[in-house]
Amino acid sequence: MPDVAARFAQLADEYESRKRAATALVARWDWYTWPGLDLRPLRFERRLLRPGRRLEARPPVDADVLRLGFDAQGRVAVVEEYSGFLHGRRYYETFFRHGDEVVEAAHFDTDGPIYLHEYRFEDGLMRSADMVARRGSGRESYSYTEGRISRVEIAHHGRSQAVLVAEHDDNGLLRLVEVAGRKTREVYARPPAGFDLDVACRALEDALVALIPDAAARLPVDDPVACLALSYAGPEQLSLGISAATADERADLRALEVRAAWSPQDFESSTDIDLDDTGPSRLIRQELALLDADDADVGAGSEILRRLMCAVAARLNRRDWSDTLPVTDDFVVYAVDLELVDLERNLTSCLPPGRLAQFRERGLW
Repeated sequence: MPDVAARFAQLADEYESRKRAATALVARWDWYTWPGLDLRPLRFERRLLRPGRRLEARPPVDADVLRLGFDAQGRVAVVEEYSGFLHGRRYYETFFRHGDEVVEAAHFDTDGPIYLHEYRFEDGLMRSADMVARRGSGRESYSYTEGRISRVEIAHHGRSQAVLVAEHDDNGLLRLVEVAGRKTREVYARPPAGFDLDVACRALEDALVALIPDAAARLPVDDPVACLALSYAGPEQLSLGISAATADERADLRALEVRAAWSPQDFESSTDIDLDDTGPSRLIRQELALLDADDADVGAGSEILRRLMCAVAARLNRRDWSDTLPVTDDFVVYAVDLELVDLERNLTSCLPPGRLAQFRERGLW
């Protein structure tokens, strides 16, 4: 690690030389979808991502995309990352040096070096990765069983942080578990035979319809509630916040801005439903996140989650709330993403027919 740290300190003066040397080795250029490729074992699996896919041509400039340069031996020599948000502008570059069972990756942005990685191999298998970056350092050590990665030991700033234990069978990765101190977390588990994501989502929908009223009943509200917001984040979290606003509270928010009257982050009364991190809910979160990570159908998992939450809200709008909360005559339940991106189409799906038109007439939308 000291040698890697010393070389990282010199990178600012080596950008041009590393770029020239790496680019000179490129025998072909290929376009790849984000997040591209990574030499480190289990790098994608631990984050529920999929490796990038090679493209026949560059996609439109509004897509995040990578251009990879391969040397004559098929090894990555250069990685260029282009941002769709920045209208196709290149913003990251990585240059590789391949030696005898040692690979070095130097990563830059427009401000200079970001990190330097040194990967050491033995018998064709990566055994360690020493990493030094602008804001710290880390090391990963890799162990194998019958040629397949079975253990990753992770350290930051010289201190042990976690261990990843991988189990395989003839069909590939079976299970990935993270152990950090006394905590054990299942990162990935292959769904059991017969697992049906649609069936699991319907079961979760039923569970939420039963759980939400009990959680709402515990909210600290005295005046009649005008609305109950079910706020959700992405599939990787699969969390659910419940927020309530009175008519007066919504009127005050409406005076500031129309959308604020629907923003649960501005409501005073809220609680959360903790979904169990094991069993069906964990598998649902995993499979939805993997769907989102599939560049062939980006956002599919998030869309399934959105529809699930809207279905829950629509069913709760048909419920009699008089024995649960004091509510107004026009009380509604609706699902909303934290950024309010899908607010209008969610309201259309969640609210009873004609109710959204009433809200528009009253200036609430």
